[in-house]
Amino acid sequence: MGFIRKLVNFLRDQRGSAFIENGLWIIVVVLLVAGAGYALASQGVKPKLEAIQNAISSVVVPNIGQ
Repeated sequence: MGFIRKLVNFLRDQRGSAFIENGLWIIVVVLLVAGAGYALASQGVKPKLEAIQNAISSVVVPNIGQ
């Protein structure tokens, strides 16, 4: 009988519910920011870096020492 009473008291206790709700909101915000960052990196930054890489690799370096 003591175990069941402790279980019922535990299930009725709502002190940790605000903590869990805040944690879930934080997880949602982090996932949204991560998704936006990934989209920005793949559509905005990656093409610019590839263009810079292509421009640098096409530069001809003269052979000065020999």
